[in-house]
Amino acid sequence: MEAVIAVAAPFAMVVAIVWIVQNGKNKRAHMLTGASREDNAIIGQMQQQIDRLTDRVQVLERLVTDDDRRLSREIDGLRDRRPPV
Repeated sequence: MEAVIAVAAPFAMVVAIVWIVQNGKNKRAHMLTGASREDNAIIGQMQQQIDRLTDRVQVLERLVTDDDRRLSREIDGLRDRRPPV
């Protein structure tokens, strides 16, 4: 009986190590590819915010690069459109 255990123990250890490694690889692959609905919702919100900020940066870049008269007219136009406080 002891001889069988002595032969089977290293084999069982190898099988256990292979199983642990494979199980870890499977979990890692699942984590990398499986985005949840909450993750997708957060990503969508972040993309919307990035789009809004990109639009704002484009407006600021246009204001900075335009001549002074045009900038003055746009600022006056924005003041005229502002709702009363």
